[in-house]
Amino acid sequence: MNLLHYQDEMDTRILMGNRCYFGLGSMFSSKILSTKLKIQLYITLIRPVVLYGSETWTLRKVEETRLAVFERKILRRIYGPCIDSDTGEWRIRHNDELKNLFQKPDIISEINRRRLMWAGHAWRKEGSFIKAVIKENPTWKRPLGRPRLRWEDRIKKEVKAVEPNTQWREAAEDRERWRQICLQGWS
Repeated sequence: MNLLHYQDEMDTRILMGNRCYFGLGSMFSSKILSTKLKIQLYITLIRPVVLYGSETWTLRKVEETRLAVFERKILRRIYGPCIDSDTGEWRIRHNDELKNLFQKPDIISEINRRRLMWAGHAWRKEGSFIKAVIKENPTWKRPLGRPRLRWEDRIKKEVKAVEPNTQWREAAEDRERWRQICLQGWS
């Protein structure tokens, strides 16, 4: 995918997530709803809008940062400010405080899990166009400079992080083994 189109897709997903977030703004600022319910609203209504099609994304650090900032913005609204123990004044919560309060996998971990699960599914599916594209080994010469990050390179990196001496294509053939790799990569 062309890099420009990829950035447009990321912009569109985050924009649509923001629209959902601001549409539900009165619910997130409500004192009647519990924090647990607000988290459930975020996970079931906003996060799927942002993550639509994320199985095929090859996230660079810039996109990961943008998605993390988007998620933290929503979590700060849900959990609200806190009183600083040193000064006794109200302040916004720090990133590590939000992570401790949220106690669920962040949005980047969810994208990695979805990518791994979809890669295994696509590789096991016989006669599919997706498998033919994954098998294809282009023979043209790459342009000068650093090679672009490919989707399969991300899969290899994530599998190597879980099981260092494993080829992802061989592991994906065994559904149970692949499920264990996905669960270990997610946790």
